[in-house]
Amino acid sequence: MSSFLMQQDSTSAIASAVQLLSARRLIVKIGSALIADADTGEIRGPWLETLIEDVVRFVARGQQVIIVTSGAVAVGSRRFVQLDRRPETGEKQAAAAIGQVQLMHAYEQSLKRRGFGVGQLLLTGEDIDNQHRCLNARSTLQQLLKVGAVPIVNENDATATVEICFGDNDRLAARVAHMVDADVLILLSNVDGLFTEDPHDNPFARLVTEVRCINPEIEAMAGHSAARHSSGGMVTKLMAARIAMDAGCEMVIANGNKSYPLAAIENGGPSTWFIPFKDKASRDACANSLSQN
Repeated sequence: MSSFLMQQDSTSAIASAVQLLSARRLIVKIGSALIADADTGEIRGPWLETLIEDVVRFVARGQQVIIVTSGAVAVGSRRFVQLDRRPETGEKQAAAAIGQVQLMHAYEQSLKRRGFGVGQLLLTGEDIDNQHRCLNARSTLQQLLKVGAVPIVNENDATATVEICFGDNDRLAARVAHMVDADVLILLSNVDGLFTEDPHDNPFARLVTEVRCINPEIEAMAGHSAARHSSGGMVTKLMAARIAMDAGCEMVIANGNKSYPLAAIENGGPSTWFIPFKDKASRDACANSLSQN
C-alpha cells in the first residue's frame, strides 16, 4: 500500500482532536442525507440541534465556523414530486426555493436559541469563478464572522443552470474553504470515510484514516453515492480534497449520522483526513508518483 496513506491506529483520536482544536477557521459541510429524512423529506430537527451545539462549542472557544449545507431540494421536493425520483430541472429549482426557506428557518431558530445570529449566502460556480464576485462573497463571509453571526452557505439551486452550477456541495465547500483561507474542511456524510474498497460489497474493506497524495491508487477506491437526494459521493469528495489540499487546508470526511457529529470526530470517531503538502519535497514526491502511473 502507498506510503502516502495510512490505516487507522491508536493515535488517530489524539490527532483528530489536535487538528480541530488548532484550527482558527473551519468549514462544516452537511450532506442532504443528514439534514433531510430520507422517507419524508422533513428536516431532522433533533439531529440538527446536536450539530448546532457542536458549532456553538467551537465558536465559544474562539474558532470561526462557516456551515455549507445541502438539503434544500430534498426538503422542498416533497411539495412537488414523489420521493422515488429526482425532480426535473424546473421542479428542482422550485423545490430549492421552498426548501431553502425551511432550511434557513431551522438553522436560524436553533442558533437564535443559543444567542447567535445567522447569515445566508447562496452561490453558484459563476460567483466563485468571477474574481469580482468571489471577492465580494469573501468580504460578506468575513463581515458575518466579524459580527459574530454564523454564515450558512448553499448553492443557489433556484437559479443555477447546468453551465454555472457545482451540482454538489463537496466542491462548493472546498472552494469556500479556499476563498476564506480556512484551516480545516469537515465533510459530514453518511459514510465513515474513504475505504480501500466499497464496504457494502466487501466487508473486509479497510478505512483509510490519512491521505497525503491523491494518486490513482486513492482514486480507485472512490465509489458513487446511492442516496436518493444526494448529488455527491466519494468521487466528488476526492475532488474537494484536491481543492482543499492545494489551498493548504486539511480536510476530513466523517459519518455525521449520529448526534454531536463534530464531537465524535474530536473523540476519535472513524474518519479520513487529507493532509496538504508541508513542503516542496512532499509535493514533488506526489507528482512523481502520479507521473509513474
